[in-house]
Amino acid sequence: MADMREAHCCSVTLIVVGDDLEPEDVTSALGWNPDHSWRRGEHKRFKRPDGTERVFDSIHDRGGWKLFTADDERERSLQYQVTAWLGRLHVKGPALLGLRGRGWDIGLNCFAATSECLDLPVTALGELVSMGVGLSLTFSADTDEIVTEPVAAPEPAK
Repeated sequence: MADMREAHCCSVTLIVVGDDLEPEDVTSALGWNPDHSWRRGEHKRFKRPDGTERVFDSIHDRGGWKLFTADDERERSLQYQVTAWLGRLHVKGPALLGLRGRGWDIGLNCFAATSECLDLPVTALGELVSMGVGLSLTFSADTDEIVTEPVAAPEPAK
């Protein structure tokens, strides 16, 4: 029987996107370095686990900034990861509203490829709304294979 940890696959990523977004502005406002960022007009790219990159012919139509779940939380449940993000974002509320005021979209992107449960009480949803942060959920349970890495999360809707 497979270890449950091998089958576990979920993540929560903070994503900020905007037509005129400059990644350095988000980093400065939030005080966090992104795991991935890009400017409008740059070629899309994918960084492989071995550190090499694949550059695509397509380009980004908006600038973006992504911060993945903390390393020590990646094996935890989706519920745990979202709750941890809420705690981190709470102290960044004014900065998040400032980014939102620039017309940029901010969202927590939740991905699950295994059985997960997410319960967001009205207070948690209200807190996200008060900070200008959206929530997107991606469930990918249409495969018989055990997924060990999430696919690239889509950018929040414009």
